Amino acid sequence: MRNLVAIVGVFVIVHTAACGYDPHPISGALPCTSHCPNGYVCTNNRCWLNGTGPDGGPSAGTTGGADAAGTGGTAGMDADDASRGDALVPAIASFTASPESILLGQSSTLRWSVTGATSLSIDPDIGSVMGKTSQQVTPTQTTTYTLTVNASVSVSVTVRVLNGTFTTTGNMVTPRDSHTATLLQDGRVLIVGGTAYNEPIAGAEIYDPDTGTFAATGDMTVEREYHTMTLLPGGQVLVTGGFDGSSNLASAELYDPNTATFSATGSMTMPRSSHVAALLQNGLVLIAGGWDGLGGLFSAELYDPKTGKFAATGDMSAIRQIPTATLLPGGQVLIAGGYDGADDLASAELYDPKSAQFLSTGTMHAARETHTATLLQNGEVLIVGGANSTGDLASTELYDPSAGTFTATTSMTLPRDSHTATLLQNGMVLVAGGVSFFSALASAKVYDPAAPTFTATGGMSVPRQGHTATLLPNGQVLIAGGFDQTIDFAPAELYQ
Repeated sequence: MRNLVAIVGVFVIVHTAACGYDPHPISGALPCTSHCPNGYVCTNNRCWLNGTGPDGGPSAGTTGGADAAGTGGTAGMDADDASRGDALVPAIASFTASPESILLGQSSTLRWSVTGATSLSIDPDIGSVMGKTSQQVTPTQTTTYTLTVNASVSVSVTVRVLNGTFTTTGNMVTPRDSHTATLLQDGRVLIVGGTAYNEPIAGAEIYDPDTGTFAATGDMTVEREYHTMTLLPGGQVLVTGGFDGSSNLASAELYDPNTATFSATGSMTMPRSSHVAALLQNGLVLIAGGWDGLGGLFSAELYDPKTGKFAATGDMSAIRQIPTATLLPGGQVLIAGGYDGADDLASAELYDPKSAQFLSTGTMHAARETHTATLLQNGEVLIVGGANSTGDLASTELYDPSAGTFTATTSMTLPRDSHTATLLQNGMVLVAGGVSFFSALASAKVYDPAAPTFTATGGMSVPRQGHTATLLPNGQVLIAGGFDQTIDFAPAELYQ
């Protein structure tokens, strides 16, 4: 088509119809002098390859048929165009990679559609592809491929290579599940509480990425499982609530990395386990929902690190046990799903720190508990799996804060709940382990928001549910603890 030429790529879009690349002037078109690519000049509202315009070069002639001698009207498109050296501007209609994300050793296919090409090449390591419309590639690392037409127009696509391997690292001091793990400001990981041999524990330990080893640190003041743990701006770690084996807890404590000790801080306004916590942008910590030993909770409260005290804030619209809490870029907190004591929930709400109230927002496509919610680099929230009355879920969805809506996205092939979901440094999300129809899982998937697809990656060394996954500063992910419905695990592993 010579009446409309566009350069369209994955990363570059240049509209050229208004530049008059067709010999027919475009009514109302902008002057093309500022739009012609390098090596082209504008004549008669049309881009010509330098030196190939009417009569062998740029000319003022604008109209007519074979002689191009007219001075007004519409330029003719006839056989003399060729004799005048009429040159079709090179254009890339499309350049894609499928799939965009692969595991090491897998292949992706590059496909393209071009016009006006006298030379065509792909870098790196491929060279000329004249006469072809596709090329299979098997990169050993994430690679950006650039398609170039006539050495003047180019578009790029990136094929991401996932190493997708889990490797063993040190063993924890104590096997455990249902614990918490937090990355400290110095790059070490604090592991706290949980269940060992079917009993809640007070023990804590530190993982050092430099040595790949775990070492015991100070114990909490009481045993805790199903508690929360939040890194505070000053470097201390707040631990709240949980279950001690006989009752739900209102107490809270602080871990100080400098002294390697726990100390009591103010107590919550009521006992809670299976609740959620989120650090707000103002430095306060939001505590919401959970179970007090008698029933589910819709209440919420705020912890102030400066005073060491908790104070009630606005209530949620529903009782929620085991929901998710995600701090959004705008400062609000998305609370999604959970269990109200009778049913699993599809509803969600937003906590607004400015008004200290919970606000309504969109509803998920499926009711969920024991799911995960991960903030993506684009500001959306990925909701993965979980369970409801129908069983474990493979479905996933995206929450868009700007629209306040949930949209279904690619499903996993295998349902899972009680898994982990970790945002990687490349913007993808590692989903690992969990349980599927009463069987613990060793398998893992990587979600690519750009595709969007889930791709199988290497499996863990053992099936795990109730484990933790912590992104380390070097980009690796520490997988610690968990159980396979028979025993708790001390061995840990790293994903890279």
